[in-house]
Amino acid sequence: MTAPRFPDFSAATRQHNLQRLPQETWDILVVGGGITGTSIARDAALRGFRTALLEKGDFASGTSSRSSRLAHGGIRYLESYEFALVFEALRERGILRRIAPHLVHPTPFIYPVYRGKEPPLWKLAAGMWLYDALALFRNFRLHRIAGRGRIREWEPVMGQEGLQGGAEYYDSVVYDARLTLAVARSAHRAGAALVNHAAVVSFSKEDGRIVGVGARDALSGKELAARACVVVNATGVWGDALMQMDDPDAPHHLRPSKGIHILVRRERMGHWRAVVFFSPRDGRILFLIPWGAFSIIGTTDTEYEGDLDKPYTTAEDVAYVLEAANAAFPEAGLRESDIVSNWAGLRPLVFEGDASSTYKVSREHRIFVSPSGLVSISGGKLTTAREMARQVVEIAQKRLAEAGIHATSPCRTHLEPLDPAPLSELQHLADARGRGHTETGPAPALVEHLIGRYGSEYRDLLAWMAADPGLAEPLVVGLPYRWAEVRYALEREMALTLSDLLIRRIPLIYEAPDQGLEVVQAVSRRMGKTLGWSEEQIHREEEDYRDQVALTRLYRNRNGEVALVKQPAK
Repeated sequence: MTAPRFPDFSAATRQHNLQRLPQETWDILVVGGGITGTSIARDAALRGFRTALLEKGDFASGTSSRSSRLAHGGIRYLESYEFALVFEALRERGILRRIAPHLVHPTPFIYPVYRGKEPPLWKLAAGMWLYDALALFRNFRLHRIAGRGRIREWEPVMGQEGLQGGAEYYDSVVYDARLTLAVARSAHRAGAALVNHAAVVSFSKEDGRIVGVGARDALSGKELAARACVVVNATGVWGDALMQMDDPDAPHHLRPSKGIHILVRRERMGHWRAVVFFSPRDGRILFLIPWGAFSIIGTTDTEYEGDLDKPYTTAEDVAYVLEAANAAFPEAGLRESDIVSNWAGLRPLVFEGDASSTYKVSREHRIFVSPSGLVSISGGKLTTAREMARQVVEIAQKRLAEAGIHATSPCRTHLEPLDPAPLSELQHLADARGRGHTETGPAPALVEHLIGRYGSEYRDLLAWMAADPGLAEPLVVGLPYRWAEVRYALEREMALTLSDLLIRRIPLIYEAPDQGLEVVQAVSRRMGKTLGWSEEQIHREEEDYRDQVALTRLYRNRNGEVALVKQPAK
């Protein structure tokens, strides 16, 4: 395994990787740059395999940036007796917490019990003990059963009518897009060649076996070919399409399910902990999750048959979530006007013929190997991506060994941190978040913000801000993001489009009052200067981003027509 030529993870790195792709024969070539694909590339590269990854959009641009932002065991799966799934997820949650403590944050959850509703308090208590036991009693803190008075004391936002008590237990909150980026950068440091915005358009075959791919660079339009011993399909909800590119007669394995979330200002809810609640319409479980100055509320779980590239939140989706939230937290009185933003994502559920709804489809993953050798993985969860990757690489490793290609290391993904710093330093930083520095140092809130996003590299951003006060200025007043983070995204996170930056690197589309439209021109100019954009491309990037904003606002448009958000040129 050789160290990458470019220590940073930038547009220059991508260009170098594009040049490498047709010049080498790769042991493993991964298609898909979500949390599963990047995890596979990381595992393979850490074992010493020559590894490449191609992603048709941006890293985490699909499901991996549109989740509930939880690393959790899935307590609801206990009801369906999926104990193995919960055990695996809890184990993987612990590993994530160990290798990325700056990104994975333990969070207390309240699970209330109401008179005449399932589960009764005794059953909840039994389930909580089982949850802690499946975590091998290594949870962040053991659960606590409490009566009505204590639950109301912990979270006054809870509805009072019929409240009998409940439980407090712990799971984790994680920023899904940043976790995926951290995994991608870890794969890069291990020697993998990763390229975003490059779509696989064909397979190369010899004697009926896949020996490579044809791809198209979405930014330049140029086509390229890459040879590989093993090709892995980790494209999530697009998995069936890739399997049918390999074999037009391949059966459909996936049943996409749409889940939407809304974001509201946290003071509208007045909560500190996360809260489990249920829809009065169909009994489905939802979460109220603290997210900095905001609250995340979701999710839905509905069959989806639309455009896989453009899922969006509908008026019916919003009505469903608001109905459930107002039933559980009647004092909040949420209205549509309280919604700051929303996102819609698609779950790549493996089809189960006897499931009456997507809500009942298992979240287990499946691995398929086609006659031509395409290795496809479908299903699974954000929390279990590392284990899914391990299983895929084990299959690929056996095939490579038959060709005389052997790993130089066993699986190390449970040991290697998702940060350049050693685990001991990373844990120290995570423990120190919020303690602040000296009176003459940076503000504690800024330090906490930067550590929580950039781990040990927060010092680099502080140094940039000290050297250039303009980089210390906030992008949007009232939000913690600074101009130094734009520089970081360009130099170290391979942000190549305005949407890459303002959706997945710095999420102004979700958190800014105007979804980032106020600073679009300033940010695009800065990106254009760094990336060498023409005036025409700058305007195209701005329009593309405004189209993304318009997509998040479709729920307001009752006739379902797309109304693009336009601003006059200044």
